[in-house]
Amino acid sequence: MPDALTPEFNSTTKRPLKKPLLLAHCIAFIDASIADIKKQMSELVTEAQNDSKSTAGDKHETARAMMQLAQEQLGKQLQEAEIKRNSLTRIDASTRHKSVADGSLVTTTDNLLFIATPLGKIQFNEKDVFVISAQSPLGKLLLGKSAGETVSFNQRNISILDVA
Repeated sequence: MPDALTPEFNSTTKRPLKKPLLLAHCIAFIDASIADIKKQMSELVTEAQNDSKSTAGDKHETARAMMQLAQEQLGKQLQEAEIKRNSLTRIDASTRHKSVADGSLVTTTDNLLFIATPLGKIQFNEKDVFVISAQSPLGKLLLGKSAGETVSFNQRNISILDVA
């Protein structure tokens, strides 16, 4: 178990980060992203309906084509976000891992990593947590490793201090 100086601990409360709360935070993060994408899609539909009342020739066709592209991009973003959310909901945050696997909270010499789905750096309990997938380059290196082991990534040695 890491001591109060390692990144897994909240420096204010001196208590370990709770993986179930972190997972819930990640799901809320992705839910907010999904809601934002849906709002943008709705706004585009409203804009398209209002624009269809105008008949300005080529200018109108160009605007419609641009809105169609924007809708397609938002559709792809929504699909990716929903896949990430589904991936998060399959994680059992109550499991304490002995070696790095999906759902592991990994404390290293450099960072605090949550092996889940690619969300990037998020703030949780006043800490930076990097939420990465097991398929990422660093995730692949860490899979199966345990506390006390070291991996080399981008010409740097990263020691694993704890796996939860």
